[in-house]
Amino acid sequence: MNMKPTVVAASLTMTLLAVFSTQACAQSEEYRRGYDQGYRDGAEAASQHDRGPRIVIEEAHYGSREGGGFCEARESIQREVGWRRHADIHVGNELCGDPAQGFHKHLEVRYRCSDSQPARAEAPEDSVLDLHCD
Repeated sequence: MNMKPTVVAASLTMTLLAVFSTQACAQSEEYRRGYDQGYRDGAEAASQHDRGPRIVIEEAHYGSREGGGFCEARESIQREVGWRRHADIHVGNELCGDPAQGFHKHLEVRYRCSDSQPARAEAPEDSVLDLHCD
């Protein structure tokens, strides 16, 4: 097989362009899917906000009375709840750390549903706390 260098270079250039354009197209499609999902999530949050009450966390403390340590978990729980009317929160050290090492801990939450009266809920470590607005 006797090919001229310019033909080989052109063939190699075309092959490289095909590979890079395929990768760019795949990245572009992935970006578009992510953008579309973000848009759908935002639209759903806005529509949830318009449909009724949402969970608002007023206080959340995770820890142990015996161990003498609690940490503030309000922000992490509110972030997890978002704009929803129902949320299942896993109770564990991922909420705000381990404030009482070696002791069994629990989560105490005071929340309300938009403008309603506050409600209280609590659950032990390694369980699921159900928060909901009817």
